[in-house]
Amino acid sequence: MQNQDSLLTGLNNKQLEAVTLPHQSALILAGAGSGKTRVLTTRIAWLIQTGQISPMGLMAVTFTNKAAKEMLTRLTAMLPINTRGMWAGTFHGLCNRLLRAHHREAGLPSTFQILDTADQLSSIKRLMKLMNVDDEKYAPKQV
Repeated sequence: MQNQDSLLTGLNNKQLEAVTLPHQSALILAGAGSGKTRVLTTRIAWLIQTGQISPMGLMAVTFTNKAAKEMLTRLTAMLPINTRGMWAGTFHGLCNRLLRAHHREAGLPSTFQILDTADQLSSIKRLMKLMNVDDEKYAPKQV
C-alpha cells in the first residue's frame, strides 16, 4: 500500500488539484493522453486512504471498458482493497448493473436483454419477414 505522499508523487499541478479536491462530486474533463485514468484512480485511492469515502461509497464512470479495467487494476495495486462490487465501470456497464438490480422498478422482466445495433437490425429483419414486409421497398436500416 502506498502512503498518502507517494500516491501524489509525479502528478502535475492540475492533476494534483483534481486528485485532492474535497470529497464531493467531481467532473474531470481532459484530452487524450492527459492522464485521466491516472487522476481518477489516484483520486479514488486518495479519498479512500484519507478516510473521506469507503470503497463502496463512490461511483467512478469511464467511457471505455479498457479504461475501467485499467482503473480497477491500478486501484488494486495502490491500496489493499477488494474492488469487486465497487461502482466503477463504463456508463453502459453501470446502467446495465442498475437496471439488473432494479428491473421491477423499471417495469422490466429479470431476463431483459439489451440489444446492440446488430441485434436490433436482425430483429427488425426477422419481424419484417414475419409480417411479409418487402425489405426492398422498406430498408431495414430505415425502419
